[in-house]
Amino acid sequence: MKVKDYCNAMLAEVTAWKNKLEAMKKTADSYGSEQKEKILPLIGQLEQEVSTARMRVDQLEKECPSDWSPMKNELDDLFGTVGSKVNRAWKEIEPGNVGG
Repeated sequence: MKVKDYCNAMLAEVTAWKNKLEAMKKTADSYGSEQKEKILPLIGQLEQEVSTARMRVDQLEKECPSDWSPMKNELDDLFGTVGSKVNRAWKEIEPGNVGG
């Protein structure tokens, strides 16, 4: 896989995460203040992790090193972690899943 193709795929992933986070915020807005207080810090943390992932992809795209396998491995790990956290958080805050 070429660096540019990999970066395009990862940027598409970041965009999907951002869309999920926006949906989470809208869902959280419909909850009471106690539920919101539990959810908003989680969303904030996820937003920071998504931003970090985006910065790393941008860095890879700009530097475009000839041997980019170490950075690819790091990004794959980061994307796996962030992706599972976003999906898990979404399941927790979906309407009907939040207690209170």
